[in-house]
Amino acid sequence: MAIIQTSGVQITGICSVLPGRYVPNTDLAEVIGEADIQKIIDSTGIAGRRVSGGETALAMARQGASELLSELNWAPDSVGLLMMVTQSADFPLPGNAVQLQHQLGLDKSAACFDVNLGCSGFVYGLWQLTALLQGMNCERALLVVGDTTSQQIADDDRKVAPLFGDGVSVIAVEKQADAAPMTFTLGTDGAGAPYLIQPNGGALNPGKAPALFMEGTQVFVFTLREVPACIKTCLDTHGWSTDELDYLVLHQANKMMLTRLGDKVGVTGERLPMDFEQIGNTSSASIPLVMTGTLAESLKNGETKLAASGFGVGWSWGTVAMTVPPLSCCKTIDFETEA
Repeated sequence: MAIIQTSGVQITGICSVLPGRYVPNTDLAEVIGEADIQKIIDSTGIAGRRVSGGETALAMARQGASELLSELNWAPDSVGLLMMVTQSADFPLPGNAVQLQHQLGLDKSAACFDVNLGCSGFVYGLWQLTALLQGMNCERALLVVGDTTSQQIADDDRKVAPLFGDGVSVIAVEKQADAAPMTFTLGTDGAGAPYLIQPNGGALNPGKAPALFMEGTQVFVFTLREVPACIKTCLDTHGWSTDELDYLVLHQANKMMLTRLGDKVGVTGERLPMDFEQIGNTSSASIPLVMTGTLAESLKNGETKLAASGFGVGWSWGTVAMTVPPLSCCKTIDFETEA
């Protein structure tokens, strides 16, 4: 397990964007069956999802980043680094980040690139962004995470259609000499690739329609095998016990998985927030969506000791322990179609 610590860098604000379209899972009753869809709702805790009506991850990122820069009063040319973690790029090339640089009016000296990761993407992205920013001659950076996973799914796929929603979060990060350190623990096991995969549309199967496949039992077993130890190692390295945490924010996969993980690491109740009932599993945006949703007021009003753990496609997993200062902006907005 990789263990990394960064310092002198902190999160300043977060703005999440959800698509305007809401789809209740009961709408799938005709395809899946009324009794079966109710069982899925009861076991997962996902009653409905926010899904793209045509808005892409890049379009939502542009709106969220513009809102965040305005709220923080950051001039676009003050941002020297932009990373977008997504598996839903507008095009095979160019990537989303370089397009977003131009759309936001960032200076041409800014370093901008994409990272292809899913549910661990917030933790991996935050590690890479903070590590890079420490050694750069700029003070500010933007981390963008999120996907339109629903566009990779057939409506009649009873395994995954009721689970995945869409959304994007934009996280502002900047250097601060007295910022509390962050500790990261990261892991990878490519043996899990066949169990959570969208095999079509890439170089191997370019002409086939998207068809996300997930073997839920394998995902569950992997998560319980790897994630508790990852969280424990991260907290031990950081010098925290679970009792010292204000919150443990897990990737918002489903109620059953989060409940089991919380029990395993000893964090339950309000300290284990769940915020997926009306938005579904939102891939790499799920952790920051909890922060801009359920935890927004807490994060705006005071310093927060927080651990976040993402896990999924790959297999890929990671945990971060960090003290988040009071955030100047922490909110979720709905996507507005541009005129």
